[in-house]
Amino acid sequence: MQAHVTVHSQAYRLRERMAQAKVQHGQEIRADLPGIAVTALDRGWFTARHDAKCEIFFCTMGPIRLRRVAISGDGGPLPTAVIVDGLEVTSGGTYDLLNVLVRSNGDLRLIMDEATRVVPVARERERMRGAAHAV
Repeated sequence: MQAHVTVHSQAYRLRERMAQAKVQHGQEIRADLPGIAVTALDRGWFTARHDAKCEIFFCTMGPIRLRRVAISGDGGPLPTAVIVDGLEVTSGGTYDLLNVLVRSNGDLRLIMDEATRVVPVARERERMRGAAHAV
């Protein structure tokens, strides 16, 4: 299933985490983004099964681990629009996105390429994260 950002994805949480990691406008970085939730979108009346899509949620994500800065930023504010390119998952759940290419010029673009690993989070860790948010 191909994962997409929607109006419900809480993109502001991604921007908050980017700011905490000191990511700047104009930077190109490699980073780990832990705890990204993905939920299958309801199949509509006219939607074919092979067009399965899912929605990304940033509300559960943990702190970003910056791996490398390829292009320095200009210190401007981070873009508000978020685009995710190439995130394919087999089912809904929580995933750690490792070594993601992130570009922050014009939009916050998360690019899954040949160097990126998409790792499902263990169910126990998901349950513990949910319990921590309930408190």
